[in-house]
Amino acid sequence: MTASTAPGPSNPEPTGITAEALRLFGSLTRHLQSLATLAGMEGREAVALYVRLAVVLGAALFFAAFGYIFAILFVAFAIAHFFHVAWLWISLGLAAGHLLAALIGGIYLKKNFRTPVFRATAEEIRKDAASLRGGTTPLL
Repeated sequence: MTASTAPGPSNPEPTGITAEALRLFGSLTRHLQSLATLAGMEGREAVALYVRLAVVLGAALFFAAFGYIFAILFVAFAIAHFFHVAWLWISLGLAAGHLLAALIGGIYLKKNFRTPVFRATAEEIRKDAASLRGGTTPLL
């Protein structure tokens, strides 16, 4: 029969600097593991945010390209206007509409690109730093 290694009446808990160092190392390891798990979860959220922003950027570039094409068509139709062609205002309206869509997409990107990521991890690190400085210990 093998002897149990768990602390108890027959096996007292180890004491001394080595045991305390091992407990500290174990606590630090568990803490870093929980921070890494939290960062992983927030990383997945950040990926979703940046994929959405990339799609909007792609749409904005698409509309900007069409705005440029219609602006070029505007110049072409402006020249044709001198020969009494009525497509000038239609091409101008289409160019303005596409450029407006690109502007709206760019403003949306600029607004959402500043959205901070890893909020929960930063808050957890702030709590840890406060408790290390002698502040209150956060309750779980």
